[in-house]
Amino acid sequence: MSSFDYVVLAVGFGLLLLGAFSGYALFARALKLSDKFGDETNVGTLWGLFLIGLSGGLLLTWLSLP
Repeated sequence: MSSFDYVVLAVGFGLLLLGAFSGYALFARALKLSDKFGDETNVGTLWGLFLIGLSGGLLLTWLSLP
């Protein structure tokens, strides 16, 4: 593997970790029952990080491995 492949692999693992942490934050937020409506700040950002982190991380990891 070339050094570029190692960089792509490291970025892929970083995106996977970012997606996993945002997924954990979404899960923890779902378990916390709040009766307040309109308390949806940053949920869209967490979903975006989750989807982009997992899909992009898996794609980059798959592309960098031989």
